[in-house]
Amino acid sequence: MSKHPFHDFGVVDEQGDAFEFYYGTGQAAECRLEAVIQTERGPKRTEMAVVPAALWRKVSVRAVRELSTGMGEEERTRKAPTIKTGSNRLGPLIGRELAVLLWAVMEEGGETRVEGILHGWRELAREERWWLFAKGTAPGQHAGAGWRRALFHGLSEPGDSRSVEANVAEKKSPQNTQSQQNTQPNRKQSRVVTRKKQTRETSEVSSSSQSKARPKSTRKRAEKAPARKQTRTAVRKKKAL
Repeated sequence: MSKHPFHDFGVVDEQGDAFEFYYGTGQAAECRLEAVIQTERGPKRTEMAVVPAALWRKVSVRAVRELSTGMGEEERTRKAPTIKTGSNRLGPLIGRELAVLLWAVMEEGGETRVEGILHGWRELAREERWWLFAKGTAPGQHAGAGWRRALFHGLSEPGDSRSVEANVAEKKSPQNTQSQQNTQPNRKQSRVVTRKKQTRETSEVSSSSQSKARPKSTRKRAEKAPARKQTRTAVRKKKAL
């Protein structure tokens, strides 16, 4: 793709890592996404996704709008970013997000569920897309299996039944982490109080059970003991007189 002039989607470092998206034209044209990693021996290219251009045209306007809306200030230019026919260069973060969408529509059945996939992808936060990209590029991952197939099912299902592993899956914010740390002492105190209560109740039940389990003869002897003592005392006094 380097033989074509590039159109930059937002701010892209010419000397750094990037993604290249080639938007073909014509009825049988394709769109290809490649990751370009800078190494000491020169750029290393890795094909990420290939989809029919006709399929890309179905989602391109909404996908580009979603990508541009989430861009940070350092990624933006004065003009709204666009993807044109020919070669487009994307920043590494934008490229990861786009790869997640293309992986899902590439899967078997993706063309028939493209609207659901696009909707599910747009519901994800940028950080979730980056996390899913990392899972989809792990060793052994490829189209039709593993995380990429799971990604298709996860995005194409209705929103109320979708569970991202992320939680596909679960990312913890600093606020949530701090909240969990603040509640841990209270939980610990509650457990201690509960254990003490259970111990006390167990002790009371045990004492009651022992009292009930004592033989009747033993209880009778215990009850008669004071009376016998009084009787012996009376006899002694009578003999003394």
